[in-house]
Amino acid sequence: MRFRSIISCLPAALIVFTLARCAGETKEAEPAAKAVVARFVSAGLGDVAPDSAVWLEAPEMTVSMLGQDLTDPKLPESTLSEIRVRALSDTRSVAFRMEWLDSTRDAVDSGKLYSDAVAVQIPPAPGGMVPDSTMGQADKPVHIHLWKASYQDAVRLDEWSLNQTFPNATVDHYPFDAAGGDAKEKLTEQYTIALAAGNALIKKNGNGVDDLIAHGFGTLAHLSSARFPKGWSRWENGRWTVVILRPLSESEWPGGAGLKSGRNTFVAFAVWDGGKGQAGSRKMRSVWAPLELGGGS
Repeated sequence: MRFRSIISCLPAALIVFTLARCAGETKEAEPAAKAVVARFVSAGLGDVAPDSAVWLEAPEMTVSMLGQDLTDPKLPESTLSEIRVRALSDTRSVAFRMEWLDSTRDAVDSGKLYSDAVAVQIPPAPGGMVPDSTMGQADKPVHIHLWKASYQDAVRLDEWSLNQTFPNATVDHYPFDAAGGDAKEKLTEQYTIALAAGNALIKKNGNGVDDLIAHGFGTLAHLSSARFPKGWSRWENGRWTVVILRPLSESEWPGGAGLKSGRNTFVAFAVWDGGKGQAGSRKMRSVWAPLELGGGS
């Protein structure tokens, strides 16, 4: 399935996204998305936490969410109709504030428990043909910033363990528990299979957000940037508010020259409700929405 669009002049609401299946199936074209306008802050972004007053100056847009019905395991019907998005930018960074309804706060990724999450997806550079909105394609990657409630709790609680959430949980014995120094580190890697295999997901995320790139389904890979992106969050009265801050460009990011103040591009979003068993490709997604970046030279 392909979503194709050419960055064009306004009005952005007239941009149309069409779909086609390789097998010959056809599906009604998805509606055009309204533009997300990133208000330009000439003095710099400063505090962009969810409760910061600076967000009151940014226009709020409603972004419709769809089910993920393209690859297994699927989520054919979305359990969330929309998210509310605000954006801010300066000459160096862009920040997104996303708000959506979720009756439960799910922040554990262990066993059969899944964390609430949200992701921002952006083409690596503005201009030309945008990649598929469904995680890009072989010759046109997408840049993805993934926030998880479990990551945020790990930052807040420092060395998080399952016992912090389930204090009565017990295990018989882990060999590294009784060791110390270099022996503890070696045993931890030996008996933690994901760590030994170099799985980046097992490593502590100090910013609350994963920095990722994808060339289509099944190609998601971590990038090496340790400084960006960053995340903040608040869950209150059945509602998540999450902020993701990223630079417009970063030398360590592959796939393109990055964004530039005053150059418009596109953005898409995905949301996972951990309490409803949503993880991996079982997610709710949006189509590309035009992203208007203020400023410029």
